[in-house]
Amino acid sequence: MPYPSVDLAKVKTYPLGKRENRVALEDLVSPTSAYKQFDSSELLEVSSRIAVARKNGKPVIVMFGGHVIKRGLAPLVIDLLNRGVITHLASNGAATIHDFEIAFQGHTSEDVLKSLEDGSFGMAEETGLLMNSAIQRGANEGLGLGESLGRLIAEDPRFVYRENSVLYAAYRLGIPYTVHIAIGTDIIHQHPRADFAAIGWASGQDFKIFSRAVCDLEGGVFCNFGSSVIGPEVFLKAISIARNLGQTVKVFTTANFDLIPLDDYRKPIGDDDPDYYYRPRKNIVNRPVALGGRGYHICGDHRDTLPTLYHQVVSQLQPIQSVSQNSASPAGESNLFSAENPQAAEILESMLSEFPVLAPLRADLVRSYTVLKRCFLTGGTLYLAGNGGSMSDALHISGELDKAYKKQRPIPAAHALRLADVPGGDDLAGCLQVGLRSMVLGNNPALASAVENDFSKPYLGYAQELYALAHAGDVFLGISTSGNAKNILYTVQTARLLNMTTIGLTGEGGGRLAQQADIVIHAPAKETAVIQTWHLHIYHCLCEMLEAQIFSTLDGQ
Repeated sequence: MPYPSVDLAKVKTYPLGKRENRVALEDLVSPTSAYKQFDSSELLEVSSRIAVARKNGKPVIVMFGGHVIKRGLAPLVIDLLNRGVITHLASNGAATIHDFEIAFQGHTSEDVLKSLEDGSFGMAEETGLLMNSAIQRGANEGLGLGESLGRLIAEDPRFVYRENSVLYAAYRLGIPYTVHIAIGTDIIHQHPRADFAAIGWASGQDFKIFSRAVCDLEGGVFCNFGSSVIGPEVFLKAISIARNLGQTVKVFTTANFDLIPLDDYRKPIGDDDPDYYYRPRKNIVNRPVALGGRGYHICGDHRDTLPTLYHQVVSQLQPIQSVSQNSASPAGESNLFSAENPQAAEILESMLSEFPVLAPLRADLVRSYTVLKRCFLTGGTLYLAGNGGSMSDALHISGELDKAYKKQRPIPAAHALRLADVPGGDDLAGCLQVGLRSMVLGNNPALASAVENDFSKPYLGYAQELYALAHAGDVFLGISTSGNAKNILYTVQTARLLNMTTIGLTGEGGGRLAQQADIVIHAPAKETAVIQTWHLHIYHCLCEMLEAQIFSTLDGQ
């Protein structure tokens, strides 16, 4: 039975503009700012290794915590991106929050002690709302957390200080910026809009992107600035993944920058020494380079070490033309989808070859598939609704998803084993199939009659049922050939209230549904009967794509 939990929907927020902040644009350190030279022969070695790595075309990966942004050092990181020095950025969630607020309003960092007294700490509305909305939108489109936030800052005109944003710079240049979060560590997780399924999925996607970058680290450099838990733990796992996949990642450089003093940080120590439990010492400086690389620990204030490193690298290295690593062109997106979902891609292309008139729907079909796949793989539910023939279509879709459509879906072996010793267990184990959870709204006549009798307004039955049953991370698919069915439109707005993704399946015009749903699939016809004929081909294709790919990947588990 679930334990009691708080309802984040009841959390009270306040306008970001009313908050007093401790870091502003005038605190930023630019490449031309005066700085205190940090005298360290080891830092000079690290800067030389960075310069050599980039001259040889090897990667430089930089991981950092929130204090790099809070200390005003973003302009230096941005210039290293522009110069082609940094090939991959990674951070915890706190860094993105400070970066977002600098780009949005030109200042950041609240007085935690003061705001904690009345529970207003971390409750700024715009930070939580806009960041969570961007993460959800990006996750629905298969983007990682960093790219989702970078796109928001690039596209939203309210970010008038975006030139000071590391997220924006990375997005503009097509350089990966991956964000590695832990649920509950960041203020946006307190906001009513937080969708933990989307946050987890997006950060998980970023972990895979980060791990791919680490696969190429041979001969390169990894630097960690002040991330004492997330950075070293994520890096160590990525190293293991790279080697597990057969990549040669042995000879490279690591450098950890922090205020924690360590004596002889390369000598072995036992678990009776407190330094043993300092993760960067083990997981960045020593363990990863044990096969032939070299690790460093630079003890100093970021405000001194990073500017010194910046100027040393720039003095040794001419600017390198940055090459976008982003596959955001239509061809790139198509290739990425095909590479990650080969069975689904083959099914989609087969349908589009048979019905070329549906070719313009490719992008929206891919987006719908991506959203639904994420929903099912994270334990979500697809809710469907329609009227008349469209309700029959909704039932048809649910029937194809809840059991085998074209591919057998035997239950997991563990379930079959548990059924072996119960009455009728053999029949159940032999016949039950794994389903993709879906539910058609409008099949509860008791609820429908109560809504019709009790509500002062009509057309609200579907909306009420969805509001009672659905959760953030679920998906609503509304079917309306005209796009103007009032009960479908009410349900779309209810789904958006619940932080669900909405898909509209409609006709050529699309009506109001086309303006309100997150994703809209337009059947190329105006007559209801013809629209419904195309709908059949479209949703059969989606059902087959989902079944083929999900059960190919999970092998029925």
